[in-house]
Amino acid sequence: MKRIFETYFTSWWLPSLVYLGLLAGFSGAVLSTWRPLVVAADCLTWMMGIALLGLLAVSIRHFIKKQWGKGFVSLLLIVGCGVATVLAVGFLAFATMFGPSEDGFADNLKIPEGIEIAEPERDASEESEAASFGGTDELQDAVRKALTIPGNDKVELTPDMPSIRKAATDHAVTFMEYVEASPDWHVFLERGNRFASRSWSYGGEPRDELHGYISDFIDAARFQTRCLLCLDRKQWSSYSVQHEEEGKNPILPEMTKGNELHESRVMIECGGVWIELFEQSDNLERRVTKATMAALEKEFSEFLANPKAAAAKARGRSSELAKRLAGPGTHGFRLLTGMQPGIYTVAYSLNPGEAGSVYLKAFEVTQGTPLSATRLEEKSKTRMTWSNSPEERFGAKAGFTVYEGDWGKPYAARFEVWFEPDSGKGQRKLSERVFKIEGWQR
Repeated sequence: MKRIFETYFTSWWLPSLVYLGLLAGFSGAVLSTWRPLVVAADCLTWMMGIALLGLLAVSIRHFIKKQWGKGFVSLLLIVGCGVATVLAVGFLAFATMFGPSEDGFADNLKIPEGIEIAEPERDASEESEAASFGGTDELQDAVRKALTIPGNDKVELTPDMPSIRKAATDHAVTFMEYVEASPDWHVFLERGNRFASRSWSYGGEPRDELHGYISDFIDAARFQTRCLLCLDRKQWSSYSVQHEEEGKNPILPEMTKGNELHESRVMIECGGVWIELFEQSDNLERRVTKATMAALEKEFSEFLANPKAAAAKARGRSSELAKRLAGPGTHGFRLLTGMQPGIYTVAYSLNPGEAGSVYLKAFEVTQGTPLSATRLEEKSKTRMTWSNSPEERFGAKAGFTVYEGDWGKPYAARFEVWFEPDSGKGQRKLSERVFKIEGWQR
């Protein structure tokens, strides 16, 4: 072993050869559909990092030993390895995005006979069907109306939302009850913190969007937006977000570009709650942000008129939504189809009987293989409204993706609804159903 290390640290070519060999192995593992190699890619990433440190150590050693020729060659090889890494990563990004992505998971699976198997249903909140189900919600209408007005280059806005500050600070408990009950808000937990994204509704049903982002890049007024309540005053986004205090002092949002549109991310700190407002639009004027702030101010000024009555009304809306989401039968949840096979929405119609969160687990039926375990729990997890009456149900929706399998190769999967109570008494299963599904492909 000592001789191997001596050979490694005295050579000018061996460290770079080791690194390039690991890079080649990593590239092959990433492109492979064989699961052990896919797992090995993570290990190879760490080994490449160690090999890169070895390259630097060897170069420094050559200079310390005054082996100038080997030292400069080692530096050139480090640059060459860096260029090779950039090219390899670029190729892998292109290959994984546009190349075949079949994983073969369902190739030899057969859907069993003799058991009840449901199929995911069409989501009634699809925009194309909105007119037949009762139209759109107030916030969506306000944003779209704001985008019909020609924007200007005035970036300045005033984050004046005293009603939401008072609601979240002076009525914290009822405020949380209202947000958790309202179908307009999707309350979820990440890293132990609570957040709520503002949904847009079609035909009276909220549509769950990926990470809460709502966009339209087809119409003339292209935009993307997101409204997020940080209920525990912790930032969700990993992006740089501009923090500002709620009040009557004008602010200048920091502007960047995204999707060839003017972009801003502003966190307005409103006492007991933070509000993150994201906007991409074609004008510098923050028309979507202003319309969203005005809609929130209206919503929570109405809440302040009678907080208890507002929370009760929100619970009633959630109960009505549950009746629509339940469909035929008493299973407690349904799967709805998404924009592509493998992308689904879970429509909960439940009453867990105490405060807490519900989420999904899924298993392939014939072999019991867990499906997208960590990501499925994270994406399907949502807070549920509850009551002491077992006959009463409440509705909620959450979107998720099943990655195992390929398009056009259906298989049977058992989905289980699990409940995690705030009391810490232990998780329990509330319901289960078997569905015929497909996995998502890039």
